[in-house]
Amino acid sequence: MSKYKFKILKLNVINNKKLNVEIEVKGSFQAVIHSPKIALFFDNGKEVRRIPMLVKSYYPKEDMDRFILFGENQYLMDYLFFHDKAAKDFKLYFEFIYGNDRVHKIPFEITEKRLTQKDENNCYEIKVSEDHTELIFHNTQTGNAARASMFPVVVSGLWKFLMAIVSIGLLPVFLIESILVLFKFPIKSPAKAKIGSVPRRLFNHTRWRCCAFCNMNLGLKQFRLRTFQLIYKISCKRKIKENRILFLSNRRDDLSGNLEFVYDVLKEKDDLEFVFLLDSEADIRQKISVSMMLKLAKYLATSKVILVDDYYFLLYRIGIRKETKLFQLWHACGAFKTFGFSRARHIQKLKQQRNSAHRNYDYTIVSSKEIADFYAEGFGISVEKAKPTGIPRTDIFFQEEYKEKKQKEFYDKYPQFKDKKILMFAPTFRGEGKISGHYPVERFNLKQVYEALGGEYAIIVKHHPFVQDRNEIPEEYKNDILDLSEEAEINDLLFVTDLLVTDYSSVIFEASLLDIPMLFYAYDLHEYISSRGFYYEYELFVPGKIVQSERAMLKALEKKDFEEEKIAKFKTRFFDDLDGKSSERVGKLILDSMKE
Repeated sequence: MSKYKFKILKLNVINNKKLNVEIEVKGSFQAVIHSPKIALFFDNGKEVRRIPMLVKSYYPKEDMDRFILFGENQYLMDYLFFHDKAAKDFKLYFEFIYGNDRVHKIPFEITEKRLTQKDENNCYEIKVSEDHTELIFHNTQTGNAARASMFPVVVSGLWKFLMAIVSIGLLPVFLIESILVLFKFPIKSPAKAKIGSVPRRLFNHTRWRCCAFCNMNLGLKQFRLRTFQLIYKISCKRKIKENRILFLSNRRDDLSGNLEFVYDVLKEKDDLEFVFLLDSEADIRQKISVSMMLKLAKYLATSKVILVDDYYFLLYRIGIRKETKLFQLWHACGAFKTFGFSRARHIQKLKQQRNSAHRNYDYTIVSSKEIADFYAEGFGISVEKAKPTGIPRTDIFFQEEYKEKKQKEFYDKYPQFKDKKILMFAPTFRGEGKISGHYPVERFNLKQVYEALGGEYAIIVKHHPFVQDRNEIPEEYKNDILDLSEEAEINDLLFVTDLLVTDYSSVIFEASLLDIPMLFYAYDLHEYISSRGFYYEYELFVPGKIVQSERAMLKALEKKDFEEEKIAKFKTRFFDDLDGKSSERVGKLILDSMKE
């Protein structure tokens, strides 16, 4: 019997297109838990999709011993499964996470009237399983009705085409309007039509008005994309080379990270052909050469395996051939901050549910079974496609020779650090990304931190690449404090680190592999939880002491109070295999997929 009371308040399908779900949960309240989670699992027998629910409210009842939680969301039926646009028969069940409790297929209460459909046109019959853990959806729609449902799509396409033709005829009118905007007439106009040269402002307003009129995205970026899609379709007429593996990245210009480690394993096979398209500037939305466009189309169409290590826009705008296997060798370890489809505030938006980014992967790799569901959820793929092979680039943490090499290189370059322990300060950024990324450096007073350590430690500052501001290093401590934000690989610095001070950075997973004590300086914890969110409750999850003020941080440093006993459990939770053979497992998975 579950210790949580899980009740479905509302469940109905609207026009066979939208599924509305509202949930109530009650249970024993724990003040340390700030963000309980509800996830829905949709299973059609071929794919199992995990999608989060937005928690609308969560608060303790008057006696503070119990909590009540309300969750709700609307789900687009046509976008539940990637390979089954019109969802036929499927099962729905729930998972509830409260702190360290994770109740899969939680039993629920529901009354028959909650399953009554308001819409007479609905073709779904919904039944409850005997154990009240599953809802069974049966689509009674006939094949003819399904084909008839395509009619609005065809009409919509024809209408858009007609409106595009009309908008071309209206170009002179739109141009006159853009001229009036130049003369400050009170006419609505986009922000980028108000800056730049006169010709550019005229062009931006005219294009914006034309796109708005026909409800289509027109312009150079769209033209480049359509051109590439055409070239790719032509390239698909070629045969796939059964031994060709494409290494693809617009994150890096050289063979490094997970791609390098996997290549080092696969290169031992004499019968494989390797193609490398590694270009951090290759973004068809901005600028891409014709030669690169032709190369991409050719090798995407003819490779048996495609390996990618980050978001790659073009992969989600083409139809990857069925015979080709697409692997996401994601660069991160563990599961910390939510991303992609896991961000419930985003999934609430119907537009976000239609997003095709990441959803065509055949496999993604993860560090442990514990987090496989979370990665599948974030990417919007079926849960069985997330494989707990381990992360290839972490193999270096089990190589003593590599560790000694990096230590020697560091101390040869900075000999003054040889006789001291090293504290590395490596916080993550605040803000939305590269443009707005920042860290309030005044929050970390290097002079006070150094003196709190009694001269026993030297300090390395390692800010995230998005952070442009830098801590001011006191003149008297310039030999004992270094800012290596621009100069060194953070994983290599871990080999000389004796204490890590961070906040929400995923470097904690790599640090745990070396059993490095950690102090979590989370001065804005509650704000960060509300704006970004974590897969786990931060205060129950991190492998070290949490401090929320500079004073508390200095006190912990003085007393050497880091709670390092938490590291061992954390490490085994997020890494299934501590053997340095993740690259081999990924290599085997790739080779096995080539035989399918």
